Amino acid sequence: MVRRLACLVLVVWTAAAVAQESAPWENPAPQIETNVDNDAALAPPPTTDADAAVTAATPADSVNIPSALVEVVGTPVGIVRSGPGTQHAIVATVHEGDVLRIDARSGAWYHLRLADDRSGWMHEDLLRTYTDPRKFQFAPDPGRPSRMRSFHFMPFGGQYAADREDNGLLIGARLGYSLTRRFAFEAGAGFTRVVRTTYVLERIYGLRLEEESFELFFYEAGLSADLLPGRRVTPFMTVGLGASVLNAAVEPTYAIGLGTKVFLSQRTAMRWEVRDHRLKGGNQFTRFSGDNLEFSGGIELLF
Repeated sequence: MVRRLACLVLVVWTAAAVAQESAPWENPAPQIETNVDNDAALAPPPTTDADAAVTAATPADSVNIPSALVEVVGTPVGIVRSGPGTQHAIVATVHEGDVLRIDARSGAWYHLRLADDRSGWMHEDLLRTYTDPRKFQFAPDPGRPSRMRSFHFMPFGGQYAADREDNGLLIGARLGYSLTRRFAFEAGAGFTRVVRTTYVLERIYGLRLEEESFELFFYEAGLSADLLPGRRVTPFMTVGLGASVLNAAVEPTYAIGLGTKVFLSQRTAMRWEVRDHRLKGGNQFTRFSGDNLEFSGGIELLF
């Protein structure tokens, strides 16, 4: 009986020991699953092609710069690379004259954006700062292809050299109308007081007579032609016919001249010119042709 009890106790103890030793291996899966979940939570997300492109486009030695526009120059076809160097792959090509935007720099290479949302690097020798030509366009009369069909008015002042010798203060005004892009009809009038220190007899006999003073009024009409039409600085020439009134006598006159207009705004220009008024002078016994020079300037208004 005692032997049976001892055997039973031994069997129970052995079974309990075996069960205790096997308990850690009964459920290993939960521990393994927990470790896998933790590792996945700590692992970085997978790298995509877009992330790789961004990483390649911004190397460690690059610096951000203010965004600016540049123009492709110096080559018919420019190569855009995936990184700042010739060892990097070609990602696109551009053409001379293309305007692109840059936003980073690495050494002599600039990072630029293409029109299709791609990006890449080009060497600085193939790029220059872009200047918008529209900033330098000058339109004196917006809404019209030229200054034609515009009136222009100019009060003027200057000097009038009678017989190319005797100077007098000159005042006057001119009114014109642009017939075409180049030609304009123009009419004007002027007034001056001339102090003449020489006389006809002095020219003939070499005498020295006392000076005389007289008033001279002239009017004329003719054509004005712009030599460089539509420019901000416009040289021009004029021809005209008219008359000069001096000493109560009316003398037929023709005039030719050269000048320049410089437009200060869309409807305002500075204008100066020199004209030669050719007319006959003297009395009924002795008449001669003389050159009376006009040096004048003023402000021309377009309307």
